[in-house]
Amino acid sequence: MRRRTSGLVVVLVCLLGPASAADAATTLLRLDGVGPLKLGMTRAAAVKTGWLADRAPGCELASPRPITYRFTGPKAPGGLRGSAQFDSGRLSVISFSRGVRTRVGVRIGAPTARMVSKYRNAGFGASSMFSPTFAGTFVTVKRGGRQVLGAFAKGGHVKRLAVPAVPVCE
Repeated sequence: MRRRTSGLVVVLVCLLGPASAADAATTLLRLDGVGPLKLGMTRAAAVKTGWLADRAPGCELASPRPITYRFTGPKAPGGLRGSAQFDSGRLSVISFSRGVRTRVGVRIGAPTARMVSKYRNAGFGASSMFSPTFAGTFVTVKRGGRQVLGAFAKGGHVKRLAVPAVPVCE
């Protein structure tokens, strides 16, 4: 019996260990921002956090044209892949394709239906809709009638998470 019990413990550690390491390796994406960045903060204050680098012009169809940065600054967590968009000098959108998780546990790669279910169970309005224009599914999470989180999915799995909505340029 002793040998069987210790074997079970080893199996459980192997199964549970990577999930905990994955959680530790991801950054929490809040509904108001990520790390030291908060929606609405000035571009200068956001750049001073050290999380942002690689400034670039945003969508050429927008007027005035937004400014974007990547999460490649010297203080940005490793494994984070995403962008920050500034409109009129204020942080308006943050979007990620890797390295984040939400408070309810949604991360890149999660099934779309699971994301909708988790947010509905947490008291949010959540829906998904396929867009033939983008050949993928947009997930919308609302609180108090206002969108607070978005996702874009292909093949039924989340590819991008964004606050408050997935940026598109069309």
